[in-house]
Amino acid sequence: MSSVMALTTRAPRGGVTYEIIDLEEPENFEVKLKPVYTGICGTDRGIVRGSLPFAYNPEGEDRLVLGHESLCRVLEIADNNLGIKKGDYVVPLVRRPGGCVNCSIGRPDNCSDGDKHEAGITGLHGFMREHFYDRIENLVKVSDSNISDIAVLTEPLKNVVKGFEVFDVVSRRAVYAGKDSTLDGKRSVVVGTGTQGYLYAFMSREYGFDTMAVNRHPIEDSNVEMLNSFGVNFVDYSKNEGEVVKGGIDLLIDTSGDPGTVFRFMKYLNYNAVAILFGTNGKAPEAQVDGSFIDYLVERNITVAGVVDAAKTHYETAIRYLRKWKYIHGDALSNMITAKFDPADTGVFTSKPHGEIKSVIKWS
Repeated sequence: MSSVMALTTRAPRGGVTYEIIDLEEPENFEVKLKPVYTGICGTDRGIVRGSLPFAYNPEGEDRLVLGHESLCRVLEIADNNLGIKKGDYVVPLVRRPGGCVNCSIGRPDNCSDGDKHEAGITGLHGFMREHFYDRIENLVKVSDSNISDIAVLTEPLKNVVKGFEVFDVVSRRAVYAGKDSTLDGKRSVVVGTGTQGYLYAFMSREYGFDTMAVNRHPIEDSNVEMLNSFGVNFVDYSKNEGEVVKGGIDLLIDTSGDPGTVFRFMKYLNYNAVAILFGTNGKAPEAQVDGSFIDYLVERNITVAGVVDAAKTHYETAIRYLRKWKYIHGDALSNMITAKFDPADTGVFTSKPHGEIKSVIKWS
């Protein structure tokens, strides 16, 4: 048993403390890891606020170590023949499988009975601590050290990769491409300009959509420039909704979790369109629809799909995209990391910095 400093909460009540905790040192461990960066997202802040009732401590414990977005470095390894060596960068998986059929085939993101755990969220300590132990099977290697400054974005980007996997499946219900067999001219609208919104917009352009990122308020000029560098346009729809919906929408991606906003844009979906719902916000105001709204979705063969989390394969793909985008767009992705904090700066969990896209904890 050893002691480490960690960022903890009392789930589901909330709160955040930077404190010493006891860390059990397993006799037969595979890898000892040290975080380099851990990302802060809306889920972390929701847990700290006590507004996510599904969060809970590990069984028999009175606290939960926060953190599910992480880039780590290997401190020790039990066997050098495991494909990872001391000093390597790795990203640990968030969701750990239970016993259902999907979990048993490596797809805990599609867990069919809820018997899984998520690091820093549901019953499993997270990565915001000075060091921890894990198994090789739960790690994804970052082979290119040149992306170590942005590899902490792997976790949010793997959600995007999963989202587009779902799109690939459901869009095949009809001929989705144009007459030239491409997506040229197809319009994608991404609602929200948080980390996930930007990454979904970038991937949408990767697919070939004419892509628009929208929000109901302006964003920093530097962020507009970053979107533009990927070929994405930004529109403040509170001022210019007509520009967003002109020509209809072929792919709607929501990262806000606000039903009023989702329904607002769904009524402009084209025939055979797809709506991907990723954002969650249990405290968003209620929004009502009538029968004509349902008629619209049905008569136009519109598909609405909710997506959550991802599997190891999506992490691996996310790392490949980060590497590709780094070499094509240079420091554009680095600009998504808008602030770095010391672990003792717990105020970042309760007060979102102005202009934030992604704040991270830097571990010395």
